[in-house]
This record gives sequence, C-alpha cells and structure tokens, in this order.
Amino acid sequence: MTGHRRGGARDDVLVTLVAAAVEAADALLATGEGQVLARQVAARLTANAVAARGLLPAGLDTAGDPDGRCTLLAAPGGTDQPERAAAVTAAAITVSQCDEGLRESRGHPGLHAYAAALAATEADDRSLRVFLRALAVGWEVGARLGLLLGAPRPGVHPHGGWGTGAAAAAAGVVAGQDAAGVTDTVNLALTVALAGPEADTRRGHDAHHLLPALGTANGLTVARLAAAGFPATGPALPHLGRTVHQGLTDRPVDAALLSRPLLPDAYFKPVGVCAHTLTGWTVARAMARDLPADEVATVTVDTYAGAALLAERRPVGRLARQFSLPWVVACGLLGTDPGAPADDRRTRAARLAERVTVRHDPGLDQGYPAGRPAVVEVTTRSGVRLTGRARFHHGDREDPMTADEQAAVDAALLRTPGTPTGAADLLHGLTRAPGATRLRDLTALVRGGAPNPNGGPPPVPAGPGPSGRKDMTSW
Repeated sequence: MTGHRRGGARDDVLVTLVAAAVEAADALLATGEGQVLARQVAARLTANAVAARGLLPAGLDTAGDPDGRCTLLAAPGGTDQPERAAAVTAAAITVSQCDEGLRESRGHPGLHAYAAALAATEADDRSLRVFLRALAVGWEVGARLGLLLGAPRPGVHPHGGWGTGAAAAAAGVVAGQDAAGVTDTVNLALTVALAGPEADTRRGHDAHHLLPALGTANGLTVARLAAAGFPATGPALPHLGRTVHQGLTDRPVDAALLSRPLLPDAYFKPVGVCAHTLTGWTVARAMARDLPADEVATVTVDTYAGAALLAERRPVGRLARQFSLPWVVACGLLGTDPGAPADDRRTRAARLAERVTVRHDPGLDQGYPAGRPAVVEVTTRSGVRLTGRARFHHGDREDPMTADEQAAVDAALLRTPGTPTGAADLLHGLTRAPGATRLRDLTALVRGGAPNPNGGPPPVPAGPGPSGRKDMTSW
C-alpha cells in the first residue's frame, strides 16, 4: 500500500526519513554483527517484559488463554487481540525499566517497536526473521522521528508520542508494506500520538504505563487498518511538532535522514531505572568502593535540567523510586540494585535518600543529549568532601557492555520471582535460533508456563552470531 500523499516539505521529510530507516535496518541485518545486535535488543526487552510478571498494574495483569495467538509475556497465557498483547508488553517494559534507548532521540524506540513487532508477528504467524526485521525498522524509524522532533515541551513525557510511529512501522513491516506504505502508516499513526504528563511518572502514578501501552496499541491498530486499505492522510509531523514538542526547525536534522544504521548507537541500561539517573548512580557506585555508606553525612548532585526534575527524596512505590535521583544515588552508595533493592536494604536506602539534594546546574544543560553529566559531592561525618563526576554510564555506546555482561543483566532480570520457567530457553532461542523459526514456537515456552518462584537460570551468553553473509536467507 502506498496511499496518496498531500502536503509540502515536511511530508517529503517523512518519506526520506522512513526510506532511510528501512535502508539502514536492512543494511544492519545484512551483517552478522547487526543480526547479533538486533537479537540482543530482542532478548533484553523480552527479559525486561517477563520480569514484570506479578508487578503490572491491576487490569493489565489479567491472565489470557494459553492457546491465544499473541503472547502476553508479563501475564500468563496469550490473546487473539494483538493490540492487547502489544499494550501489556509495552507497559511491562516500563515496569522493569531496564530497556534500551538513543540519547539523542530522548526516548526508547525499542519499547514501542518491539511490543508491536512481537504481537503482529505472532498474530500473522510469521518467522523470527520477520520479527527481527520489523523490530529493526521500527527502531530506526522511531529513533529518527525523535531526532527530527527534538525535545518534548516542558511537562510532556515522550512515551506514546513519536513511539506510536515506531510501533506502526514495525507492524507495517510484518504486514508486508514497502517503504512507501510504511511512510503512510507512520504518518497516519502520528495523527493519534499521545502527549501525557511527565509529572505522573515522577510521582509514581500507574497512569505512566498507559502511555507506552496505548501508544503502541494505537500504532499497531493503525498499521493493520492501513494494510486493510484505510486511506492515507495529510502531513502529521508539523502538528506533532507544535503540540507535543518545542517546534520543528526549518532545516531537518541531518542524522534523522542518514541511511547509516543508528541502532549501533543505542545504549542499554545496567539496572532498571530512568536513564537520567544512571550517571549519578555510576558516580555513587564508584565512590562506594572506598566510602562506607555509614560515613555519608550529606550528598549533593548537580546535573542538567531534565535529570534535575527527578529530585524526590521520599519516593513512594517502585515507579517513583526508579525516577528518583536521591533514591538511585543512595542505592549506589549502598551497593544495591536501585531498580529492585532487597527488602532489608530498602529502609537504609530510604534514610540515605533523604540526605541527597539534587540541584540544576545550567552550565551542564549543553551536555545533554550528547551525554548525561552529573557531579556528585559527598560530605562525610568527619567533614571530608569527596567529588565525582560522569558523563556516561556503563552501557552507553561510549562505554559499551560486552555480550557476556548483557547476558548477565538479562539473567538478573530472569531471576525476578514470578518469571515463567521457560524464559531462559526463550532468550536462548531469540539469540541462537535460525531466522526461519516460527516465532510462536519460541514464545510457546512462556505462554503456558508456570511461574518459577525463584526465577529462571541464566541464559546462554550470545556467541559470535551468524555469518556476515549478505543474502539474508539463513539468519
């Protein structure tokens, strides 16, 4: 489906953007390294979603039918409603908060593209190869939309916005659309993009999870409508730029139109918290090697505007803690996982978080999104001042994790109580199975599986991956 385009230069920009994204995804998947990277993204987001079992907000956690075509991942069983599956999976990823992203896009392309690709591939009973291509194209489209649109307006959270276009692109690929058809689908999806409040996230309101859930479901729905012949519409980017973002510039961002793959520039989180807190956590964890937490009197964190908003000292609930710099820095000083600390350390972390002050340093604003600068100063009980700083965290492209380290993070997610018994085997299949494998044959490992109260065993680390052949028939 190609549709009928109307409008001016902005519409032409979207045509170029989607064409570049499709070309970039195919170039990436034509190499062995690119295939390994796409599989790593799929494995990470799968582990992230299944780790949310038992933690989803009420209503999203409803069990499905084991015979349903589309796996819920974060709830038992499946469903014959792909939109429901995509919504639950996308919400689950924001529950665990241990996903991927692109700093310059100020968001998480994989969050939306993965959930839509998974549901659409299962609904149409397609192969692992189709799923991985849909994920790669959706990721590239979303990343480029984020680059082009720039920062959201103050108070707006990016989930469910341009990510709706990423979801639509992924589902459009599963439906067999060419680049022109995907362009029309993405444009149509951007007309129903969301613009939710950022404050809900910081305050730990479960409404936060509806942004990726409904945004992804909307993108998937639009793609299926477009594949069925729903007519194209006029340019949507200018509207999104005016209402959700701070306004499109007159000149497109060059990086958004490059045919070079952007996925190799993605970051992966080492722990399940907001990425804006990770450099503060990195500094605190380094300080903890030589500084007993009991010696800490006060902590000051100076950082850029976006991170400085995350200043709540007494976060209530898991989500609020994941978006609290004081909490995350306190956990770094204690040497515990800020995404899911052990109960016996939660009280200590809460007490230490109350002694952490977050300040906005305008001089650091230009450091984002090229990095996430944070300066942490600790005053000890004896009056000694210690200072540390970081621009990147381990997992950023400037300091990437190895394949074994990636697998170790996935394994830690699978040790969350309540994850299904077949989760480790599913991850192994995503990283090693031939591309012709039916995706539903892999996801069946968790669709009807009973929860393991102790979590699953570590997945097998990703090996060197497929060959570098460019025929794309064997992966």
